[in-house]
Amino acid sequence: MILIGDVGGTKTEWMVLENGVSRTFKTLGVNLVHEKLTEFLKKVATSLQPFSEAEQVYLYFAGLLDVPRQRRNALNEIKNSFPKAKIVIENDLLGAARGAYQKSPGWIGILGTGANFAYYNGKVITQRIPSLGYILGDEGSGAAFGKKLLADFARQKLPLDLENEFRKAYKLDEATLISKVYDPVGSKAFLASFSFFLHTHLSHPYCHQLVYQAFLEHFKAVAGNYNPGTLVSYAGSIAYQFSTVLEAAAASVGIVINSIVPTPIEGLANYHKLS
Repeated sequence: MILIGDVGGTKTEWMVLENGVSRTFKTLGVNLVHEKLTEFLKKVATSLQPFSEAEQVYLYFAGLLDVPRQRRNALNEIKNSFPKAKIVIENDLLGAARGAYQKSPGWIGILGTGANFAYYNGKVITQRIPSLGYILGDEGSGAAFGKKLLADFARQKLPLDLENEFRKAYKLDEATLISKVYDPVGSKAFLASFSFFLHTHLSHPYCHQLVYQAFLEHFKAVAGNYNPGTLVSYAGSIAYQFSTVLEAAAASVGIVINSIVPTPIEGLANYHKLS
């Protein structure tokens, strides 16, 4: 039995490969930059218990840094859930790259709650553009969408018809808004949750322009490192849900996108079957 997990900051996509049959399921996610792996494993223990006998476990985590001590500690904790398994942990950016390209090179981006962008040489990530998190960066992410939308709402800059729709959908006053945004754990997910409103109202000129401009900011942040003519692929819920706008923004700056998937889990299954 092989268990693969694409562990994002908000949710995890799992795939189990056994006797030539694959099946998928979902749990909550974790970002290891500011959340504890121990708490995540406790919360998903019931979901993972049926797969405790897995022989191979491949986990791709948001926020897993290239720090030997962090990785050793993470492996030791995960070993408690899968005592018989060969366990490999990597960051979610390498997972997205392997899912998109298998063992071929190309640029890979993740646009979900947060954002990432890097070059993959067919084996490892060789050039990562720092995302800098949702306060300093994460351009083109769900969190970036939410920041702009909420700021315009709070400052009464939304078109009146859209403001009325927003007030119907959400009961937010300034005090609640500030407390949610400055929550040290849930703020990023809170901001990204408003991408649903933008998607629902994407035909509105304001919403379309907000999303388009956010993607242009993303390309502006990474374009200095991108080599024209090389492949560019994306994974993540934001990239997938707003794919037509993402492709239009990319085309406006001379970038042709190779593929967009909501999650790399299918590609990762193929990668590990071939490895």
